[in-house]
Amino acid sequence: MSTPFAIGDELTHVVGDAECPECLEEYPEPCRCGGLIHAATGEEDASRTEWPTTRCDRCGRSEEELD
Repeated sequence: MSTPFAIGDELTHVVGDAECPECLEEYPEPCRCGGLIHAATGEEDASRTEWPTTRCDRCGRSEEELD
């Protein structure tokens, strides 16, 4: 049974799914805690570059917090 996982307003990501169909291209990525970092559409900056919102399905940290 799959467990839904929320990133921002999206509750359609799947915990432990290395091929999560809801993630942006090139995600999920492995997290150093052993979980997977999922990504959803995020915010645009002033130069109109879109930055994804990320979150690990195990530890809950974002990619930014892990850097």
